[in-house]
Amino acid sequence: MGNLKRNPKRSKEETYNNKEEPSPPKKYVYRKSRTSIWMVLIFLVISGILIIAIFITFTPRETEIIEKYDLVLLDYTIWAEENHDYNYSNPVIKMYNATLNVSSRYDEDAEEGFILGFYNELLGKSVGYGRTFNISATVDLDEDGIDDVTNKDALGYGFPGDGLLLYNRTIIINYKILAIQKANATIT
Repeated sequence: MGNLKRNPKRSKEETYNNKEEPSPPKKYVYRKSRTSIWMVLIFLVISGILIIAIFITFTPRETEIIEKYDLVLLDYTIWAEENHDYNYSNPVIKMYNATLNVSSRYDEDAEEGFILGFYNELLGKSVGYGRTFNISATVDLDEDGIDDVTNKDALGYGFPGDGLLLYNRTIIINYKILAIQKANATIT
């Protein structure tokens, strides 16, 4: 068995022509599709635009609110409770387009002012706001801002000089705010 020869065809190594270069082995390269990247970018841009539009739409605008000493244009009507139930056309006070300085009648700086209940109601409100509310009867003979009967704030007409229709009566006020001019704003 020692006389076996190798097959020369199988033992030869592969030879190349010197003019040809060997071809490199095939490599499999996986590329991500560019269309999916563009789709994601377009989705993000559209989402960003929609979020900004929604934010701008639902962000409340800065509205002016009533503060002490502002000028307010308002319509208001005041009834004594007895008159309101049966006769809506007979108010005690009826003012249209009244421009008033927002101050309390108890402020030292103000010559005239709202009764404390109406003053407290107006503070913090904005243009267009309006409602009907009532204020309990008040007696404030010494004009110190404290109801002489209940020892609470005198919210209504409790001065003896307020007239027989308003003094010591429960009142109903209906109002609507038409415009506000801030106290520190310049008049143009």
